[in-house]
Amino acid sequence: MAAPTAPSTQLSSITLTWKEDPSAGPIPAHVYFPSATQNNDSHPIALLFHAGGFVLGTTDMIPKNQIANLVARGFVVVTPEYRLCPQVSLSDGPIRDAKEVYQWTQSALPALLLSQENPIKVDPSRIVAMGHSAGGQLALTTGLCPNPPRAIVDFYGCKYLDDESWTKPLPMFAAIPDQPQDFISKIYDGPQAITSLPMFVDGKPALSDPRCAWYIQQLKNGTSISSIVPDGDFARVDATKHFSASFPPTYFLHGGDADVFVNYRLSVRAHEELKGLGVETELVIGEEVGHVFDLIIQDTDPLFVKYVVPALDFLERHV
Repeated sequence: MAAPTAPSTQLSSITLTWKEDPSAGPIPAHVYFPSATQNNDSHPIALLFHAGGFVLGTTDMIPKNQIANLVARGFVVVTPEYRLCPQVSLSDGPIRDAKEVYQWTQSALPALLLSQENPIKVDPSRIVAMGHSAGGQLALTTGLCPNPPRAIVDFYGCKYLDDESWTKPLPMFAAIPDQPQDFISKIYDGPQAITSLPMFVDGKPALSDPRCAWYIQQLKNGTSISSIVPDGDFARVDATKHFSASFPPTYFLHGGDADVFVNYRLSVRAHEELKGLGVETELVIGEEVGHVFDLIIQDTDPLFVKYVVPALDFLERHV
């Protein structure tokens, strides 16, 4: 299943509803697969979770070159939307959705794909999970599910959510004036959100959007995690609280000090903890890269070859 650095496989995709929510309505999962596939080919599945601090974003943020690379290796790639905080808490929203969409991928997706006009056969016993930033925590969360994934890749993921680093205001937002409370409170209006603008639009903070303004306010105040874990029960929302010797093989990729959003020492800590439990784990620290560096590079970029490809290799080796 080896893939070239810049795979030429043509992609096809379909969108399926993986969950119906009373407020959000139908929640979609986007499924990517080779345009030319043989009916007797049984594909492993890669489940990918997007970034956004559990508050922002959409599956559109997941780099298409990473999806294409995985499809070229033989994977069927699933990118689910999930309910965004703070209309729902981290426990009741993103964490619950991560567990439920993993179960859906195992139990419901295979039959749905076989029922398509051009049937696609997948092997639900060969699932891997991967996530970026907040999505890294969601990928780790699947490792706690029954019949967990064969491997997990965590790109600069949010973890150890009770670590003091999450309570420190981010200096990069210090100069931004506090936003009017009645404006940022509009984040609670309307139906439950499952997609949003990214934090930055055209290189600038998207302060005209109440959701983005609310989240930037939390980062500025050092409350980005406490505001979405209102009961303070971090054991309910943090997979690192439940690491054990049976946890799946896990690969951590993180920038060094250049990552100002998630402290790289949290990935070091997770790697060391899993290693101490006898779990297969790898850690790569990229001193020259920052947070979400891979969301803006091409697959021909040396940084893609140096950092992204080995992480995808890890997933391939375990299916």
